[in-house]
Amino acid sequence: MNDVSMETISTFLGAVGMRMVKIDGECLTHGPASVLVRSGSNWHCPACLEIEMAAEARSMWLADRNATLMQAAHIPLKYIGQRFIATAPAQKEVRAQVRIFRDFILQERTWAALIMIGTTGTGKTLLACEFGQSLIANASRSVRYITAAGMISEIQASYGREGKTEEGEILRFVQYDVLILDEIDAIRSTENANLLLTEIINRRYNEAKPVVVISNQPFDSLAKYVGERVYSRLHENAFTCAFTWADARKTA
Repeated sequence: MNDVSMETISTFLGAVGMRMVKIDGECLTHGPASVLVRSGSNWHCPACLEIEMAAEARSMWLADRNATLMQAAHIPLKYIGQRFIATAPAQKEVRAQVRIFRDFILQERTWAALIMIGTTGTGKTLLACEFGQSLIANASRSVRYITAAGMISEIQASYGREGKTEEGEILRFVQYDVLILDEIDAIRSTENANLLLTEIINRRYNEAKPVVVISNQPFDSLAKYVGERVYSRLHENAFTCAFTWADARKTA
């Protein structure tokens, strides 16, 4: 800001009862500068102030974006803000495997599959949802949690509805940075359901979009539930987590 502009502003503010003064100072980073401040205030570096305001604006933008991403993720209310507590060695190993998967997909855009296998009540969904929330909060990645059956139902619900198409619904599940598919072994085995699951997995594979797959069935048995093509895709860059401990709901 030049001296004429500063004097004009000072004259205007003086007219409305606010006394402003020009102060000279020097920043160790940006050098000397003259600033117009309210009488009695300290000198500040305008370049530093601009950087600080830009950082604050970005922080606010990220907070708004992450809030939007959380809403779109459809994390079940039960799991929002909850943590998977790892105490036993096997549980710590699972948590470490999830961290390795996270680092792998954040390092570069690539297809990968985090496979969570175990009986009910072992914390598979809890850890998957914690992982999804961490991706949103710390990496600003888009995530969607849904059961495989729920995803198929949402797509099929578009049939015959004005403004909805099967293709549009498929693209919706392909767009997320990470898709968490719970109970992938529990879809109704119909030709349409199998085709939809295969199409989404295949497109995400081709677009280098990772998935998290949760199942009560052993990994080696998944082919008969998801089909050979999906089963084959899940083997590439696969990170398998075996939840081998007892049902926490029964032992609590």
